Amino acid sequence: MKPTKLSQPQRRKFVQHLVRAMGLTTATALVYGSNLNVAMGFQIRTGDLDAAGVLFDKPTMLTLKHIANTILPRTDTPSGADLDCHGFVDHQLFRCHSEKEQQVCLNIITQIDQYSMANFKQSFSQIDAQKQAELLQAIEAMQGFSLPQKNQFKFLKSLIIFGYFTSEEGASKILRYDPVPGGFSVIPLKEDDKSWGSFAYY
Repeated sequence: MKPTKLSQPQRRKFVQHLVRAMGLTTATALVYGSNLNVAMGFQIRTGDLDAAGVLFDKPTMLTLKHIANTILPRTDTPSGADLDCHGFVDHQLFRCHSEKEQQVCLNIITQIDQYSMANFKQSFSQIDAQKQAELLQAIEAMQGFSLPQKNQFKFLKSLIIFGYFTSEEGASKILRYDPVPGGFSVIPLKEDDKSWGSFAYY
């Protein structure tokens, strides 16, 4: 898929909608400096979407792919995994974020896999979709996870959603719909639209 190209008025509208959807602090951090240009220049990888990334090895990328797919599942539109949001996160972290922020994401991905192994005897990518959702909900509810881990996951989640929004598919959605007020947990949605995650906290 080609990089997303927006006119200046569209870019302003895009950022305004992003702020309303994700909150000022989160959105500002994501679009700071050259971050938005880098994000919109990202191209979905061709070939093996399970391949190792620039920062993350293949097992980590596989876990991240399933996290993206749980946050933004496939309905009548592509899922987060279909749009290579896991590749986007790896790329964006490498190009725009500090080593500390890179480590934050690696830590929570690793902890998600460790929790899955401890509770389900399988890696996160091997458990079924319901268990994957339950695990991520446990992070949000801080059941078996700490507040710092919840915050780490929030950062990772914001990158995944940012990757979706800045794809050609996602940008067209966020520019087309007005997000419902409510902050970071509310995704732009019409009554008959199924493009976004099915869990309220996403």
